[in-house]
Amino acid sequence: MKTKDLVSIAMMTALLVVLSYIPGIPLGFIPVPIVLQNLGVMLAGSLLGGKKGSLSVLLLFLVGLVIPVFSGLTTTVKVMIGPTAGYVLAWLFVPLLMDWGLSRLKRRRAVLTFVVIWLAGVLFVDVLGGLYLAFFTGAPLFTAVVTSSLAFIPGDTVKVFVATIANLRFHKMSHN
Repeated sequence: MKTKDLVSIAMMTALLVVLSYIPGIPLGFIPVPIVLQNLGVMLAGSLLGGKKGSLSVLLLFLVGLVIPVFSGLTTTVKVMIGPTAGYVLAWLFVPLLMDWGLSRLKRRRAVLTFVVIWLAGVLFVDVLGGLYLAFFTGAPLFTAVVTSSLAFIPGDTVKVFVATIANLRFHKMSHN
């Protein structure tokens, strides 16, 4: 791996940490807040690709073993034993899934790029997070998955829009 790659991974991890300091919005009806860190995860996949994007998330998890790097000033251990574990664990795979989907597009069209990022960054995360939330809370599976997904989809869709614009602009710049 080149120095440029290591710096890119470290900078994306730093962005993920900075986003953790923006307070989450508690919903009240589920124990999972709305956070901006998942935008950083989508940007990691959009800008760094699968391998480097997932390495930046993994580095976040490792740094979080020592200092609080998640929303609410929590550490990796606290997050992984709490109700948000499924969502956060899914983050590790989002850049890989995005890269896989985006690599199959013959041309970077805005709508298709948006769909790929949405499927990996929202649907995958919400389903995995909802499944774990149902297990953690003892709530019925369907209720936990649908309720949590409906709560997050509007805001997460706006985040996908931002990640899509970043992806298209970055892709355009790198090919000029």
